[in-house]
Amino acid sequence: MRMPAFVALLCLLLLVAMIAQAPQVLRAAQGRAEVRLVRLLGEVPESDRVALGRMHDLRLKLERGNVILLRRGGEYAAILPIESLPGTRDSLRYFYYVEHPNFLWLFPGQKDKGISVVGDGGSVTVNSFHVRWRPSAGGLGWIYFPDDESTRNVSFSVVSGRTVDDADPMHTKYWIELAPTGAGGF
Repeated sequence: MRMPAFVALLCLLLLVAMIAQAPQVLRAAQGRAEVRLVRLLGEVPESDRVALGRMHDLRLKLERGNVILLRRGGEYAAILPIESLPGTRDSLRYFYYVEHPNFLWLFPGQKDKGISVVGDGGSVTVNSFHVRWRPSAGGLGWIYFPDDESTRNVSFSVVSGRTVDDADPMHTKYWIELAPTGAGGF
């Protein structure tokens, strides 16, 4: 008699997990390119490839009022550029927020946040996410995506906001996924 109760409990947990994932699956079918996001993308110049090493072909322009979102599986990170600090070695001060995956689909994951600084060509590291930063004349600089394990299965997006609390990755409709070098498109 214990076995049917165990099977029923297992089926109930599976049903709860499927219901929890249903909105994400439905939202994945939505999406249209936001012109604002496309305007922020650029091709990595050869001089930056030489300075930074192996990078994906895309780079992302940082602008005030934009929050960069990174996603891998159930883990999300938000990066808000605060200010560029020019000097002998240019640097960027940024605020970050990380939302770790849920535990057993029911309990919210841990949340971390803080402020950090990165120098020219340095890594912006937010938990398991690693991107690179370089300055630009008159702006907050560019984000580069290394073509290695640190960006495998990573997607990114940009939303408007003055704080990372304004950015809700669960309601972001358009994500750009970084594919390995040589992977086919469309």
